Amino acid sequence: MDKLKELGLQMEQQMKDSLGYDEKTGFWYDKEDEEVTFNEEGIRLSVYEDLKDTLNYLYSECAY
Repeated sequence: MDKLKELGLQMEQQMKDSLGYDEKTGFWYDKEDEEVTFNEEGIRLSVYEDLKDTLNYLYSECAY
């Protein structure tokens, strides 16, 4: 579990590093499309969805 948590935190940081940050608004934004913005919760949700989809794909054969 600790490694999974560490991976999630690493993915959050990678996402933040790939985005721009507006100190005035406190939002991260897509550098290619500045109208796409994320707050802290949005970043965590995106990482959660990515991890969930990956685990579902990797273990999809076990579900049946």
